[in-house]
Amino acid sequence: MASSERGNGETTPRSGAIALRSAIAFVDAFVDHAGWRGLRAAALVGAAAVLDGATVAVLIPILGVIVPGGMPSVWRTWLHAQLSDIGASTPTAQLGVMLAAFLLVAMLRAGMVYARDSALADLQGGFVEALRNRTLTTLATAPWSRIVSLRHARVTNLLGTEMQRVGAGAQFLIQGSVALMLLLVQAALACALAPKFALLAIVLLAIGGIVVFTMNGRTRDLGKEVVLQSQTMMGNAATFLGGLKTAAAQNAQAPFVREFAIVQARLKARQIAFARRASRSRIVFALGSSLAGAAVVFGGVAAGVAPPVLIALILIFVRMAGPAQLVQTATQNFFFNLPSFEHVQQLETDLQKVSARAPAPAAPAPGPVELRSVRYRHPGGGGIEHAELSIHPGEFVGIRGPSGAGKTTLVDLLIGLLTPQTGEMRIGGQPVDDAVLAGWREGIAYVPQDGFLFHDTVRRNLIWHDDAIDDARIQAAIRLAGADTVIAGLAEGLETVIGERGAMLSGGERQRIALARALIRRPRLLILDEASNAIDAAGEAQLLERLAALDPRPTILMISHRAESLAACDRIVHVERGIVSVG
Repeated sequence: MASSERGNGETTPRSGAIALRSAIAFVDAFVDHAGWRGLRAAALVGAAAVLDGATVAVLIPILGVIVPGGMPSVWRTWLHAQLSDIGASTPTAQLGVMLAAFLLVAMLRAGMVYARDSALADLQGGFVEALRNRTLTTLATAPWSRIVSLRHARVTNLLGTEMQRVGAGAQFLIQGSVALMLLLVQAALACALAPKFALLAIVLLAIGGIVVFTMNGRTRDLGKEVVLQSQTMMGNAATFLGGLKTAAAQNAQAPFVREFAIVQARLKARQIAFARRASRSRIVFALGSSLAGAAVVFGGVAAGVAPPVLIALILIFVRMAGPAQLVQTATQNFFFNLPSFEHVQQLETDLQKVSARAPAPAAPAPGPVELRSVRYRHPGGGGIEHAELSIHPGEFVGIRGPSGAGKTTLVDLLIGLLTPQTGEMRIGGQPVDDAVLAGWREGIAYVPQDGFLFHDTVRRNLIWHDDAIDDARIQAAIRLAGADTVIAGLAEGLETVIGERGAMLSGGERQRIALARALIRRPRLLILDEASNAIDAAGEAQLLERLAALDPRPTILMISHRAESLAACDRIVHVERGIVSVG
């Protein structure tokens, strides 16, 4: 049981305080994003609410004309004088003028509501877009040592499901704010017509609202549990297909599926618990609204309130019931979705986002890249110890070793993604700093085993990093990577959309496209991390031969388990149990 909850499911004061602080942080972030557009939207919300109240206010004199004796004589005399001044002296003419006024106010309200809803939709969508982009920027600029420690399911779930929940939270915040503004205007109008009776009904509604609000700590706790279960389910879903083959081979499909069903059952239980809590709150609020309406009718009749005023009061409280219910529902849903926003903030904290601006890249000196007595160990184990390595410009160096030996750590150090825990890295004989590392990475092209591809055209996948690259440079890189025959076989050539993650291409074809993209950069250092293992042996041999014949040739580091692939290298670096040796 979480520390913020009692054993019987009640909310502790600490849970409520956490929920309130988190809600304030959400509102602050939303207001900060909204800026001047938020002020404009707030003005539209206020104007629409006032016009909504005006449509009710205009009904009072209309009812006064229709119902004989339904309006105090002083009001009737003043209204008759005003209407006579504009030429409406008969009851029929006066009714026509007032109905025209009612329609005009209704039309103005409709236009204002349209402008309000458009402005609020823009704010909501923009808030989620900005938050997602900020999160992506945080991930992209965080130290690589922190990135590799993140669970993929956490990031995937956060960028997808949790961002949608943040958007829902923003929507409910907006809906609740609009409904609250409508309530305030309607309440002010009711108080102007009959202060005592209106105040009594408003107090009863406020008491019901306070009771519901005090339960939002528990609502947030339920939302937090849903977030955690969603992350677990996302992680399980990512491994489902991989594990299914093993389960099928062992005739254990039923227990395998049961493991996933357990997580889904837990998630459903939390969602049902929230639905029941929300339903109970709606029942309480509905009863409170009915009691308030009954008090208005009984009190108004007993006090002899004029029929038009009493009818207007009843209409006002009927109209208030909808916004009041919306405030209650929006508040609960806002707090239920609030933990998703908390998880976005927590990710930024976990990555220890650096506020200092990144230094301007400085071109490293020409010469070899060296590791001198470098040690780097990962928290979970693995890494390298006391690495001594010097790689000269234009060398073709192979890296081999068993899985988990430290090959990836070695490469990550050489390209500056990881910083040595002891020892130092030098380029051109000079120690590197942040500016030199930034300049060094500008001259690196990295090709992993499963190169990422966008759901876009081949051309866009090749030049996404630089739109200014010309066709001659593109074609030269395509030929060098052996991707010319691949593209020639596509229906629209370079303009063919290759599907999500390059689904239209085979594994080898995807690797050739990824390699062409790397060669377009004309790198100083080219990293091939099992980048051609999906290409047939003959095709890979031809590819490596072309790369080795480049003049000038970039420095090439190739990780591979194929002995025939490593044969193309000038020398081989062996990595085993964290020890780096040159063969």
